[in-house]
Amino acid sequence: MLEIKQKPVTLTREVLGFATNRIQYAILNEVWHLIENDVLTVADVDAVMTQGLGLRYAFLGPLETAHLNANGIADYVQRFGSEIWKVSQTYEPTPEMKDGKTLAKLSQQCEKIVPHEKLDERRAQRDAF
Repeated sequence: MLEIKQKPVTLTREVLGFATNRIQYAILNEVWHLIENDVLTVADVDAVMTQGLGLRYAFLGPLETAHLNANGIADYVQRFGSEIWKVSQTYEPTPEMKDGKTLAKLSQQCEKIVPHEKLDERRAQRDAF
């Protein structure tokens, strides 16, 4: 991992899946619902990440971000914890990602962003970064 400039972490107990995937899947679960319910498009979601969260998270993780957004993490939770809880109460159950209608919507929108015939080219751009 060090050769590809990633830092390995050691889990304190065994859980299903890699840590990166578990965090990524939490995002994908919410994204599925936002697109399924026509709240955002695929392009909107990608913009939120590439022009917002992704820029910040490439430099700081979510917990350090929260720590810096207030006078420490305890102050952040005291200030924003109830709002985080309110928003979190609106989350839908984890999707099984079997809904053909939502998957078709995702596929159609993703194809507009990167057509199938351009996947290898886009992968090369990603991997060069």
